[in-house]
Amino acid sequence: MAGDLTDILERKGVLTEEEAAEIKKQDKEFELPKGLKGVKVGALWYLDYSNGQEPVSGDASSSYNEFRVTRGYLTVKKGLLPWFHTRITIDTHQDDTGDYKMRLKYLYAELRPPDAGLFTDMKSEIGLGHIPWLDLEEHINPYRCQGTMAIERAGVFNSADAGVSLRGYLGGQLEDAEEKTGNHYYNGRYGSWHVGIYNGPGYHESEKNNNKVLEGRLSLRPLPDVIPGLQLSYFGLYGEGNDEDNPAGEWPDYAVNLGMLSYENPWVTVTGQYLTTQGNAKGTWVDASGDALETAGYSFFGNLKLSVLDGKLSLFARYDHFDQDTDEKIGNQADYDLYVGGLAYDIYKGNLFLLAYETTDYGSDAGKKGKVPVANNRLGDDHKVQAVLQIKF
Repeated sequence: MAGDLTDILERKGVLTEEEAAEIKKQDKEFELPKGLKGVKVGALWYLDYSNGQEPVSGDASSSYNEFRVTRGYLTVKKGLLPWFHTRITIDTHQDDTGDYKMRLKYLYAELRPPDAGLFTDMKSEIGLGHIPWLDLEEHINPYRCQGTMAIERAGVFNSADAGVSLRGYLGGQLEDAEEKTGNHYYNGRYGSWHVGIYNGPGYHESEKNNNKVLEGRLSLRPLPDVIPGLQLSYFGLYGEGNDEDNPAGEWPDYAVNLGMLSYENPWVTVTGQYLTTQGNAKGTWVDASGDALETAGYSFFGNLKLSVLDGKLSLFARYDHFDQDTDEKIGNQADYDLYVGGLAYDIYKGNLFLLAYETTDYGSDAGKKGKVPVANNRLGDDHKVQAVLQIKF
C-alpha cells in the first residue's frame, strides 16, 4: 500500500526518484515477517478485588479480603485463506494452591463454507472450540467479569471443548444491528444456530470415556423489522458424564435443556431463562448409587444504561434459582437463590469498571455452587462486595 502511494507521488512529481527509492527502502526494512502478516492479537483481563464471606457447612462461614486476577486471556488469530482461519487463546487462571497457571482455552482451525440459501455466514471450528451456548449468552450479558453465567455457575459445563462444530446465521445479517439492538454479535437477520459433537468434559478435563456429546443451539429473531432486539433461544445437549469412578459401574447420564427469551436495544437488555439438567459434564453429579441427579433452575438478568455520563454508566441486576436435586434423592431443600446487583462504567470500547454486591441463600441440603448437595449441609453466609477492572483490546 505504501509502495503504491509512493509510485503515484513520484509520477506526479511530488517526490524525486531518489526520494521515492529511499522511502521504499525504509518500508522494506520495517516490513513484517511473512508469518506475522495478517495476525490479530487481543487480550481480555479481569482484575478483581473482593471482600466477603464464604459458606461452610454447619451454618458457618469464613471471611476473605483479596486482590486477584480472575482471568487473563491472550488471543492470536490469523486468516490463512479467505475460507481458512485459525485461533489460539491462552487462559491464565489461579488454581486451588494460589498459583497462576496458563492453559489452552481455544485452539482451532476455522473453515468458512459458502452460503447455502437461508444458511449464511457459516463457520466450522475443528479442535478446541466454543460450545454452542455460553458464547451467545456472554455477548448478551456483558458482565462475565463479575462471574460465570447461570448454568456454568451451577456447575453443569464450561464454555469450550474439543470437537467439531458448525455455526451460522439465518437469512444473512441484520442491517445496522448495533444501532438497533446495541449489539453487533450474533446479528443474524432471522437468528443464528450452532451444532457440534464434542468429547464432553470441557477444556478443564481430559476425556475418560468413549462417549461423544451432541450439542445444539437455535436462536430465532422472529420480528427483525419490528422488534429487532427480540430473540428466542433453545439449547440442547445429550451424552454421558465423564466420571470413570461412578459407583454404578457405568457412565452417568448427561443431558441439558435450556430456553431463553432475550430483548436488547441500545439502552436496555433483559433476559429470562429456564433450564433442566441430568448430571453434569464431569459426571460427578450423582447420588450414592451412581445415578445422575436431575436439576432445574431459572435466571433473570437486566441491564439499564443511565442517561448520565454520556450513557457510559449502567445499572444491572441478576437473579438465579437452582435446585440441585429436583427428585429429592439426597435432600428436599437442595436449592439456592443468588442475587447480584451493581453499577458498571464503560471506560472505552469494553474496557469497564464494575462495582457489585452478590449474596446467596442456600437450602439446608444444598451444596456449594457446582457441588453435589449434602443432606443437612446447612451452609452459612455467602456474600461479597466486588470491584472489577476489565481490560479489553
